[in-house]
Amino acid sequence: MAENGKGTFRDAPQAVADGAVRRVAGKAGSAPVYSKLADLLREKIGLHEWAPGSRIPSEHELMARFGISRGTVRRAIGELVDDGFLIQMRGSGTFVSERALAHPAGERPLSFGESLREQGKDFVTHVLEKRVVPAPADVAEHLRIQPGSPVLYLLRVRTVGGRPVICQEGWENLGECPGLEDADFSHETAFDAVERCSGRKITWSKVRYSATVAGKRATALGCGEHDPVLVLRQTIGLADATVIEQGLTWLRAGQEVAGTSVQGGWLPTALAPALGASERRRLAGLAQEIRRGVVEFAHANTSIPFHLGGSLSAAEIFAVLYGGVMRTGTDGTPWEQRDRFVLSKGHAALSLYPALLHAGLVSREDIGRGLLGPNAVLFKHPRRDPARGLETSGGSLGMGLGYACGLVIAAERRGLPSRVFCLLGDGECNEGSVWESAALAGHMGLGSLTVIVDVNGLQLDGPTAQVLDTGSLAEKFRAFGFEAIEVDGHDVSALWSVLVPGHMRPRAVLAHTTKGKGLSFAENCVEWHDNKLTDELYAQALRELGREVGHA
Repeated sequence: MAENGKGTFRDAPQAVADGAVRRVAGKAGSAPVYSKLADLLREKIGLHEWAPGSRIPSEHELMARFGISRGTVRRAIGELVDDGFLIQMRGSGTFVSERALAHPAGERPLSFGESLREQGKDFVTHVLEKRVVPAPADVAEHLRIQPGSPVLYLLRVRTVGGRPVICQEGWENLGECPGLEDADFSHETAFDAVERCSGRKITWSKVRYSATVAGKRATALGCGEHDPVLVLRQTIGLADATVIEQGLTWLRAGQEVAGTSVQGGWLPTALAPALGASERRRLAGLAQEIRRGVVEFAHANTSIPFHLGGSLSAAEIFAVLYGGVMRTGTDGTPWEQRDRFVLSKGHAALSLYPALLHAGLVSREDIGRGLLGPNAVLFKHPRRDPARGLETSGGSLGMGLGYACGLVIAAERRGLPSRVFCLLGDGECNEGSVWESAALAGHMGLGSLTVIVDVNGLQLDGPTAQVLDTGSLAEKFRAFGFEAIEVDGHDVSALWSVLVPGHMRPRAVLAHTTKGKGLSFAENCVEWHDNKLTDELYAQALRELGREVGHA
């Protein structure tokens, strides 16, 4: 809905408003009208139609829009105030809570049952409600399931020494936990039951904290309606990035939550052990082979300019990916479970093809056909050919990250373990579509996605800092919910350490490289973004890359 100059919302188009009225005040159902209205308002907040800090329509506007009484509106708003979605300010109106400040969950997901056990406290769990219900829209969004899908709704209170300490409300993803509805939650924690039924470990959680009053949870907590409570809103997931629970926890005054945080708001990034000397030599040698393959392509067509600069800068990135990090489908991994690679900076195709040759995805015959003419199967910019490891066509910059997000979402919906890697250029990050896709990846928590940015500092028109200074790319990716790590893009051990491990949220690897790396005449020269390779320079290139012309 659009906002007017006074900060309230204009009426929606009539068809939309009529549909909303039917949803709220239509035929009588099992839920009271105020509860239906509360669900509708909660949905608008969850879908960001009403942004944090925005003033919602007045009671009078809501009464007129939905044709319902003031008392019904007040009960609905009161429910959302109790749940921490809304804040009422005397004389100013009702506003969407500013709930966007995330706090790290700590060293592990927050299981309050386990925490109480570790403190040596005997607690009793009272299950107040337990039923299978259709997932509300906001819950479905967090669980990444379709609205209306069956979820298990739980409302529990834990007491210590007969005194309530916490009240927990949760919606569990039954699609991932068959049989969970039969668990006895008075004797088994939800975490334990989820791990038992899913056969997987809970490994991560995202938590938002807000302070409010006890409201409708006062009776369960044994306190007054206006007593202060701390509310934790958690999204909890499994090791394969599946979201398993959306929950609310109310802690009465006198309780505390302890966790470990790091500067910047992220837990320490998981890194793989450093490579041994022999593996470093192997991958560095593969990078040189990739560079030699680049100049061979360019020399085969000396009358045509090729994108040598950005291809040469990315050689170590391709060597590490196709030299051991990625499950390519030619290494014994079932084809559908293979990892996917998206070359968003399509200009670097010349270095991708030698890497695909090493991985067995293209043949020497494919390479020998060249990049031009009617017999070519590989091209100056990649053309989609999944059987050869080319997941998407390239050349139009800024499009690859969105495609990679789609591959991750598809793999998650099909239950595949595939990881997706996407290579961008730092100049390409001028494209707005890159950041739209990054926002989606962060919002959806696409933990199977790894973005690698070839930060070589040059693009077609000159230095990236002069064409459009984007500042710190790492900070920008972090702002969209990514882990962001900066490495030397020519250090195969450093690349290996950040590309091998899996991760729970999307990861951005900022690989600092030299454009034209390996060729003295091309290094840090913007002219070699796209240039012709003469016979004389070809001979020099082979010498500098450790191969004589006669052995090319």
